[in-house]
Amino acid sequence: MKKVILLFLFSLNICYSFSQELPHLKNIKLNKKSHFKGTETLVFKVTDYLFQTPIDKKNKSRTEAGQFLLKWMNGTPYYTFYLEEKETNFFNTDSDLMLMYMAGLTKFTLDNPSIKDQKTLILGTMGIVLPYLNKQENKTNWSKELWQLNDANQKGKLQEYLYQDFKIN
Repeated sequence: MKKVILLFLFSLNICYSFSQELPHLKNIKLNKKSHFKGTETLVFKVTDYLFQTPIDKKNKSRTEAGQFLLKWMNGTPYYTFYLEEKETNFFNTDSDLMLMYMAGLTKFTLDNPSIKDQKTLILGTMGIVLPYLNKQENKTNWSKELWQLNDANQKGKLQEYLYQDFKIN
């Protein structure tokens, strides 16, 4: 019996450790260069939160997290994010899809600060975003191109699909 209780408490502790609690992101100022210094840990939390919660326009915490991320991406002087039409066209049918692409780009960039090659950044980002999107229940807003991209990813042919069809430089 003691082992069962101990196991239960241990699993409860693990679940609590992995639950996401974000600070009130609206209260965080990002107006000056100094405001961005040392915010990477918070940005990691925000991207993790976005990838751990389902897309839901009614989820205010998720909306707030997305707004914070976009503000951070647009204002940070320490990172530059290139959003090329070639890859964003897959996600432009819905703002939530585009947000997840941007969250994936941020996450991959922060996880791999030495990678500057655009092709590697795109492939890394797609490797994060597509599995997440594939798990979502509602795919009615997916474009034909996004379905094809997802299919190529599932078949292990993402790189071939991206570079053959769209000639990304």
